[in-house]
Amino acid sequence: MNGYLLPPGLLRNMQPANEEGLRYIVGRQFVDVKGVGTVYVEFDTNLDTFRAMDLYKKLAPGPALYRNTGETTWSLSRPLKRPHPTDTDSAAVVSSKQPSPEPLTVQLKAATTELLNEHFKRLYPQLTHGERVVLLRSYNLSPRQHVRLRDDLITNPSMLPRWADSHKLRSMDVNDPTRFDALHQEIEPLLLPLRNGKLLRHGLGDFDESVSREFLEAFLAKLGYLRNSSDCLYRTDIPALFRGDERTPFELYNDSRMLPRLKHPRGATTEKPISATVSLELVRGYAGRGTESPDPEYLRYNNQKNKFPGRKPGEPDVESGESDNDWSDVSDVELDSERNYETIRHNQQFIFAYVIDTRKLEVVLREENHFLNDAATRKGAWFPDDELEALISTSKRGIESQRLWLLDSTFTRAAKVDDIGEQAQYGDSIEERTHSGAFNRHEYDALIDKVALAGKPILTLDKGKEWFANDIVWPE
Repeated sequence: MNGYLLPPGLLRNMQPANEEGLRYIVGRQFVDVKGVGTVYVEFDTNLDTFRAMDLYKKLAPGPALYRNTGETTWSLSRPLKRPHPTDTDSAAVVSSKQPSPEPLTVQLKAATTELLNEHFKRLYPQLTHGERVVLLRSYNLSPRQHVRLRDDLITNPSMLPRWADSHKLRSMDVNDPTRFDALHQEIEPLLLPLRNGKLLRHGLGDFDESVSREFLEAFLAKLGYLRNSSDCLYRTDIPALFRGDERTPFELYNDSRMLPRLKHPRGATTEKPISATVSLELVRGYAGRGTESPDPEYLRYNNQKNKFPGRKPGEPDVESGESDNDWSDVSDVELDSERNYETIRHNQQFIFAYVIDTRKLEVVLREENHFLNDAATRKGAWFPDDELEALISTSKRGIESQRLWLLDSTFTRAAKVDDIGEQAQYGDSIEERTHSGAFNRHEYDALIDKVALAGKPILTLDKGKEWFANDIVWPE
């Protein structure tokens, strides 16, 4: 186990464990093993639990870990199941802290497996397993209704209960306003916690296979989801997303847009994707402490319109016959095809943090697609590796600068990139100092102050609040 333990230095800026017993850094999950230390973990679907992993992938997967009942710590052995309380000790049991119940979709998976392999197999021996799957889906049961049906068939194994047939008929009636009620009551409350990282994603992947396709599509539409040409679910009512980026607000202002990054694969959005996160705290981790430097690969481009990377002073010429910009062949923005120009920003020391106004844009949310639409992810729809990520489908011209707001160094105020660009003095060399390596974040804070004094809109974020995408209310 010692080979998987994290050194103390990596724990310094890590948040304490949440109620699920998980700690996070940039979307990666860690747990505290009681009496041992902290380890990086990944969920193992075969073991149905987390297991210790080497953060640097040099060691084989480590031992399975199990949550200690009523604690945020973990151990190497399963906790013993508590016996059912007797009348004499029920008061003590009620007053003590109880472990969280099994996740709803874990119950769904267990009930579905038992229904298909035991009860439906007994009731419909003439059907193949695949035919029994289709039959069960046609009842359009919610997760708890799957559990209820399983329990009813244990009590009376000879026939399906009447309520199941009634529910099936009601779910198939497109004119019945109550057809989604049971499913909506169970699923809708999970979505925002899932989006914000407050709900474990593991065990959720079978939900979209538990009901008929027609019923699922109608239910997703009721929830506000649309489906794009990549078969991924998206929304157009997400107020904002957050992004860390080495591009200065002046570059975005001068180009009137943020162009998509070079390396994002296609596959989940209708048009070009730009990645962002639903969590302000994650962006603070990327760009807030000054410990995260810009990606050196991106600093080889003097601006976002360069088709080819440049070379640092003293480096030999690069004779590349291909563009490093995978999107350049379809972009309707005129790119600069110069080669072997001398880079000017290779010494830049910090990353900027932006809030992006995503209202009425196609936003493909990673966690919700894994939950509600796992079939598309299994077919190869690409998402960033980090948790709480989202993809913005942009036009070939990128995201308009009027949608981009720069956060100050305290992450409590943001101003429009366009307003910041207009407040800068002609000939001011703030951007030049940033590119040359000065840690001049305070100069951008001063520009946000000027924007506020000019009466322009400012987005204000309370310092003590944990901000997520849906929390943003834009100033008029």
